[in-house]
Amino acid sequence: MNSDHELTQLRHRVAVLERSETRYRNIFESSPISLWEEDWSAVKQHLDRLLATGVELDEYLRHHVDDVVACVSLVRILDVNRATLELCGAANKEQLLGALSVVFTEHSLDTFRRELVALASGATSYEEETIICTLLGEERNVMFRVVISADSERTWEQCFVSIVDITDRKRAEEALRLSKEETIQAQREMLARLSAPVIPISDDVIVMPFIGRLDQTRMQQALGVLLEEVQRLRVTTAILDVTGVPEIDGEATQGLIQAAQAVKLLGAQVVLTGIRPEIAQRLVALGSDLDQLVTRGTLQTGIAFAMQGDRKRR
Repeated sequence: MNSDHELTQLRHRVAVLERSETRYRNIFESSPISLWEEDWSAVKQHLDRLLATGVELDEYLRHHVDDVVACVSLVRILDVNRATLELCGAANKEQLLGALSVVFTEHSLDTFRRELVALASGATSYEEETIICTLLGEERNVMFRVVISADSERTWEQCFVSIVDITDRKRAEEALRLSKEETIQAQREMLARLSAPVIPISDDVIVMPFIGRLDQTRMQQALGVLLEEVQRLRVTTAILDVTGVPEIDGEATQGLIQAAQAVKLLGAQVVLTGIRPEIAQRLVALGSDLDQLVTRGTLQTGIAFAMQGDRKRR
């Protein structure tokens, strides 16, 4: 009688275990996230042998990539779910069960090295963004996570790996970053043009008035705008007016001379107006060739000079 009762209980426990196993397998297979069941016991044994020699594991693996690759080959893949097949572009499980290295890239190998160091130091899980390669040769950005089963923390016989494809998110982030950079660059260009606007006086003459402090950075921005407009409008004279600039240092003065030289290379001439005694002194002190730089005391006289030349050319 007792034996019949024990047999009934045993059958009940077996049925419960079978239902639990079936439920687990259904969850495993139907999960939308790539799941891998793996045996890392051989990996642990290899790392234990290395650590027994007294090496500092992180430093050692950085200089012995062959040992990292060896650990990859020691991972035994027990099972993968359908989402893994879709992620990796595999037709069947056999294509992935053979070796983990089929989806590894240089990035994922680095991730695996850091993962080995973390687990060997006592961690029971590790997570990091990395890149894998599908069987079709397509790289995918993923969030990789490995967890050692609570029943195998001493042996690493059962490890669960989850891989979440974040490629679309990373592409969206990169597109947003590029968009921000383009916006910032456009704003910089707009500010540069606003800080040094170009005003057409005639078909052949433009004026670039400066107002406020003129340092080397602003001078470089202005020079870029000036050269673009000289080339675009095909002008023969560019007037740089510094009447509204309270002070000009030596670098900015040198920048004005460089502007004149650059504009001359494009076949046009620079007229510098609003010259005050201290600016004139700096120009002389620099010992520059002033023959190529026409100066006038006021913007009005500078425009008159440029327009007179314009009429002569016509």
